Amino acid sequence: MNNDETLKSEYLRKYKRENLPGDLFGDQVVSVGKKIVNLMKQEKEGITYDQAYASLQYAYDLLKYESNFVKLN
Repeated sequence: MNNDETLKSEYLRKYKRENLPGDLFGDQVVSVGKKIVNLMKQEKEGITYDQAYASLQYAYDLLKYESNFVKLN
């Protein structure tokens, strides 16, 4: 595995493909998750699964960072 692949694998550590979706957090979480997936599917250029996982990781990291400053309603 080259350096770029190693870095990508490390970045995607939270989004392993073998994870099954669950609804442990309720209907609202499922609904938002489905909206996010549909948004990614509608991208005109199309994105790969790795790019989709990277987008989710970036969103997670951004939410975690912003949680230091603001609260979601």
